[in-house]
Amino acid sequence: MIDMSRPQADWLASLCDEAMAVAIDDALADLAAVDSDAAAQLRRRLLACTTFAMSDVFGKTASPEVLLQRIEHIEGGVAIGYEALARFGRTMDSGRVFATAGEYGLGVDLELTTLRAAVTRLEEIPAHTFLGLNLSAKALADPGVESVLEQIDLGRVVIELTQQTEIVDVQELRRRVDRLQQNGAVVAVDGAGTGFFQGPRVAELQPEMIKIASVLVVGCDASDVQRSEIAALIAVGRRIGATVVATGVERTQERDVVASLGVDAVQGYLIGRPAVAAQLDMVGI
Repeated sequence: MIDMSRPQADWLASLCDEAMAVAIDDALADLAAVDSDAAAQLRRRLLACTTFAMSDVFGKTASPEVLLQRIEHIEGGVAIGYEALARFGRTMDSGRVFATAGEYGLGVDLELTTLRAAVTRLEEIPAHTFLGLNLSAKALADPGVESVLEQIDLGRVVIELTQQTEIVDVQELRRRVDRLQQNGAVVAVDGAGTGFFQGPRVAELQPEMIKIASVLVVGCDASDVQRSEIAALIAVGRRIGATVVATGVERTQERDVVASLGVDAVQGYLIGRPAVAAQLDMVGI
């Protein structure tokens, strides 16, 4: 369980409120389509009198469910790895959970809790595939995170550097990336082409893998600008010798475009939805 002060516990309470509101909206969707006033009135009554069980939220944040999403080579459809993705219950968006955790000073704590749950999935995937682990720059500096990474075979993981926390000291981050690489880990930049991870910064960090942001991939078959940005990131990858993965591939047309531009691998709903290991398509691994 995450250790927290009383003020930080307010974060979990806020998640409860959000989850309850989303659940009520889902339940009233059909009524709202017919009579919006009646739905609004019932929603207010439910919010006022419903007691939401906080145990589910505490349980999910103490030990999040970890699903795996397939990443496959663009040629032959062979799985090269699986990204570990945290889920905190049906009604809670994972990105929002991490964001609010950060707002209450619990971002790294939640990343550490998720990391501990994620590394247990290593034994569930084929030995020749990697496990993608999402970590922010701030989390990489945390002693608890370092301890977990020291206890696993880094040769079987890809550390996916996220932008969940602000990257302040690029040189310090570069040193930590170097250390991970020297210890056998592959380092990827996640969400390349957005935020901090623009082309020049990506080249500066020298990752072995570049994961192109899904916002550049979705709809790329209809956008010259997106195709140009994808091509530029692929060029960076070729220059530094990095594997380039297109994420967020949901349609055959998008896969065809990124393949023609030269990506090495693809990930997204078209390739496979996040699932527990027992539900994964292990054909062609």
